This record gives sequence, C-alpha cells and structure tokens, in this order.
Amino acid sequence: MLNYSLFISSIFFISYDKSVRIKYTGGIIMNKKVFMVFFILFLTVFMIIISIINTHREDYKEATVNGILIKGDNTKYRVKFLKKIDGDTIIVQFNHKELKVRYLLIDTPETVKPGVKVQKYGPEASELNGKLLSNAKNVEIEFDVYQKEDKYHRALCYVYADGKNVQEELLLSGLAEIKYVKPPDTRYLEKYKKAQNKAKSNKRNLWSGAVSYTHLTL
Repeated sequence: MLNYSLFISSIFFISYDKSVRIKYTGGIIMNKKVFMVFFILFLTVFMIIISIINTHREDYKEATVNGILIKGDNTKYRVKFLKKIDGDTIIVQFNHKELKVRYLLIDTPETVKPGVKVQKYGPEASELNGKLLSNAKNVEIEFDVYQKEDKYHRALCYVYADGKNVQEELLLSGLAEIKYVKPPDTRYLEKYKKAQNKAKSNKRNLWSGAVSYTHLTL
C-alpha cells in the first residue's frame, strides 16, 4: 500500500504566490478571486431558478369529489353528459355518481332561476351549451387550483366537448360573459378575455347593443 503522505503529495501540490493562487497537479490553476466570482454567479443563478419555481408554483387545495381526490392541476376527467340545466350549468356522471357542474369564470343569462324571468339570449346560450355537449363523443371536466365547489355544492369546472372548451365557445358566440373571477382560480382567464373581446368586436348577441344584460347573484 502506498504511503498516505506520498499518495496525497502525488494528488496535488499547493503553493502560494503573490496573487494567492492555488495550484493543483493536472494543470488546473484556480485563482481565489475567480473562484469567488464563479461562486457568486452560481448562487445568483440558483436563487433565480428557485424564485421562478416559486412564482409559477400553484398552491393546490385538494378535495374529494364523488370519491375521487382532486388536486386541481390541469388534469381532465372524462365524464358522461347527462343533462343540461341552462347555459352555464350541467349534470354529468363522474365516478358512477351524478355531479352538478357550474362553469368557472363565466355567466349566461338566466332561464330557469326561480323568481327570475327568462333573460334575453338565455335560451340561445342554453341551446348552444346543450348542443355542444349532446353531440360530443368525449366530455371532460377540469378543476382549478383552489375552490372545487360553490355554496350550492356545485362542482366548479372547465368543461370540454371533444376537446373544445365550452366556456370559450359560449364567450365567442356572445352568449356568455366573464364573471365571478376569484383568484387563484383563473387558469384560462386571459384566453377567455380574448374570446369575449372578439365577440364584443363582432357585436355578437349580448354585445349587439340591442339589450342591456344585468347579472344577478348566483
């Protein structure tokens, strides 16, 4: 076995010069000042990465819906469409149980609310909603990060019909309006704003100027 001191001396040789450089055998020379610069640079990059991760991290609030643990990421759950209630509410079968779903981030004119007269464009919104879903071969729901149901115990979801976002389709048709925005549940808010602005520009239905549409509290 090689003598420990000889082994260490064969690995590296240290000498100090005026610039306080550390010399390693193998030809690697590292200046302390250079080392500090690289260390600070590495630490800065590391802190930036941590900051970006924290900025984009979503604080999920888990909940159990029909026996399924829902985290609230962008997972889409396949469901069976059972019934349309109105323009922004449906009943689906989720995990072999019925589930009433209220659409996130939008509102449509009333058609079935007790004590409230049928509002202009309500029937059209309800019809389009039912048409999109009843003709779809694949219906899915998606939860947002925090609130999973409203005070009426309706699941709050984004709804898809053969991959099309139903909320977005209603907004593009001018039959729905962005409403009840409650951060952090705003995953598709910017997309919806673009759809609503397009409907406004085209003066479609609610934005035709022919009717004043006033929302009522759900």
